[in-house]
Amino acid sequence: MRVIAALDCGTTNSRLSLVDGDGRVVHRGAVKAGVRDTAIRGSNAFLKAELLRLLDETLTAAGVSRASVDFVISSGMITSELGIRELPHLFAPVSMKDLAGSITRIDPEESFDPEVPLYLIRGVKNPYDPGANDVSRVGDLDFMRGEETQVAGLLELHGGGIPTTMINLSSHSKFIPVDGAGRILGSLTTLSGQVFEALVKETFIGKSVAPGDGSPWDAEVPFHRETADLAYDIVGEAGLLRAFMMPRFMDVLLKTDWKRRRAFVESALAADDLATLRLFPRFGYPYGERIFLVGPAARCEIFHHYLTDKLGLASEILVVSDPEEVLRLAVLGALHLAARAGLR
Repeated sequence: MRVIAALDCGTTNSRLSLVDGDGRVVHRGAVKAGVRDTAIRGSNAFLKAELLRLLDETLTAAGVSRASVDFVISSGMITSELGIRELPHLFAPVSMKDLAGSITRIDPEESFDPEVPLYLIRGVKNPYDPGANDVSRVGDLDFMRGEETQVAGLLELHGGGIPTTMINLSSHSKFIPVDGAGRILGSLTTLSGQVFEALVKETFIGKSVAPGDGSPWDAEVPFHRETADLAYDIVGEAGLLRAFMMPRFMDVLLKTDWKRRRAFVESALAADDLATLRLFPRFGYPYGERIFLVGPAARCEIFHHYLTDKLGLASEILVVSDPEEVLRLAVLGALHLAARAGLR
């Protein structure tokens, strides 16, 4: 059986999917290693060793030989200065043809496995003039590494030809408009996912939103409309930092449970994210006829409520929240771009 290895190399974790000739994932593997290790160690040697171990262990578990791997294709942070090789972002607008045409083969001695060809997909950045070095325009800047491949998977799965926005809710919230020709027009990014983790783990607010029933700290909580509306109003009136104090007051002074307090924090972050989404008209980005929310179900539900009830958007809103489906987007996108590049 011939396979292609689709590699997702992130900041702290890396995942590998072995895909057969029919596009089916036959096995997956993961390792707790990413470009953060390069930043800490000052070298990508550890990252390379862990990626090689991930490939070996995944192949062994699937009963597939190394000689049966046609190539490894990857996107994301692996193309940053902390990955295998830094590749410049493409300037938006970027079509799927542009992405496929920019796929870069890495020299064997530079790769983590000299026996298997490695191809990297470039990221995308908002247009600007690098020579001007104009800090006053920093608010116009943004980039992505990896999400462009998810967009390719989304269009492959759901079809193109329709102006679309993908809202990716992960360690960042990233808002990506795609025009009717399937071109990525740019992106706008916030740090809300990482702020949530820092708030829960590194501040005294964490005690007020920690599960009291033995659930993991990142357990999802049910959507609560009244709490979402309250968080939206307080963020609008007093700002996000004042809103972050509310769970503490709800814990000490009121009779509430941790789930409602957690829902408040998640809603407050989503409400603040809407300020970024409201920038679309200034950038000339359409909201599109459809909006895909990609991420945890609870966060998607909050955004769904805000987009329809607070922003009043008429776009069709679709949700991709199943973890397997989210992973599938990157795999499908990588395979689609590889095929357009003539690699399969």
